[in-house]
Amino acid sequence: MTKKPGRPLGGSDARAALISEAQRFFHKQPYHKVSTRRIAENAGVDVAMIRYYFGNKAGLFEAMVRETAAPMITRMRQAVEEGKIESLNDVVTTFYREMSTGPNLPTLIFRSMMLDEDDQQRQVVEKLFQDILLPLHQLLFQRLQEKGALRKDIDPELARMSFSSLMVFPFIIPTALADIQGITMDSAFLEKLAKHNAALLQHGIFKVQGDNTL
Repeated sequence: MTKKPGRPLGGSDARAALISEAQRFFHKQPYHKVSTRRIAENAGVDVAMIRYYFGNKAGLFEAMVRETAAPMITRMRQAVEEGKIESLNDVVTTFYREMSTGPNLPTLIFRSMMLDEDDQQRQVVEKLFQDILLPLHQLLFQRLQEKGALRKDIDPELARMSFSSLMVFPFIIPTALADIQGITMDSAFLEKLAKHNAALLQHGIFKVQGDNTL
């Protein structure tokens, strides 16, 4: 098969390997300290592959963030399309499962948003929120409200805040604070917490449960 013109040498898994190493590096180090050359070396590919696939360091970071968030984004879209209350519970369960086994995206987002407004890392995260996460989040709760699924005494904006808090806080709580409370943030605990928080949503903000569609 003829190679794509201008493509640097490297296997078909080069892009995936770069994303995987980028997840590891960007989650452990501040953006400005991450070396694209080191990422390429650890991925076992030429650094030119970063330019080929992502353009530059910022492009690699953006692709990494978006692909890390992809499973969650998919479930949110399905929740909106299916219009079933239990699909919102699936969003919570999926989010907890993905975050407990993969890179800690909430921590990375939290850290990024603490940076200056003109910082590349923050700009990438803000773009992800503005382009995808926030519109999906708003649409999901707008649909819940329009279809009468939310209790009449529930403020949709406050419901969205509660939803976000339940989703994110377990992943940004300082380890020392969790230790003081005797909490071990392992996959077993997060699985139990996901079910608990899903139940809080189900019985706290909805006026219908079960298989009722929105």
